[in-house]
Amino acid sequence: MPKASDDDLAAVIRKAGFRATETRKAVYAFLEKAKYPVSIKEIVDGVGEKNIDQVTAYRILDAFQKADVVTKIDLRHGHAHFELKDEKDDHHHVICTGCDRVEDFIGCESERLANKALKQTKGFPRITSHSLEFFGLCNSCVRENKTLQVA
Repeated sequence: MPKASDDDLAAVIRKAGFRATETRKAVYAFLEKAKYPVSIKEIVDGVGEKNIDQVTAYRILDAFQKADVVTKIDLRHGHAHFELKDEKDDHHHVICTGCDRVEDFIGCESERLANKALKQTKGFPRITSHSLEFFGLCNSCVRENKTLQVA
């Protein structure tokens, strides 16, 4: 995927309802290049030359999340991970509990599951979003006889 130009980044950020500051553009560009969900520390380190601190990174990511630009993901590492929202596909993750490898998978039949959940609840008239991650062992960890860590 070619790197987005500065003007392209600014346009995307403005379309989400924000001023296209250098810091926001740097965070967005870093997320755009990331091949997997990243932590705040990885973002701060990756955007280091822009002198972004954790508080600023959290504020930007929180705003991006509320604007439906970023997805927050729990990989069971004790802190959140973030990635750009996938506009084309409803994708989720399979995470190895032995080595933390992360792979994407597409689709989860969320509408069917949401309807099933709503039929079983009395206090929820609507589902507005969902999150789905699977945890297991990758091929390498199975070959190395690692055991499944239950969190």
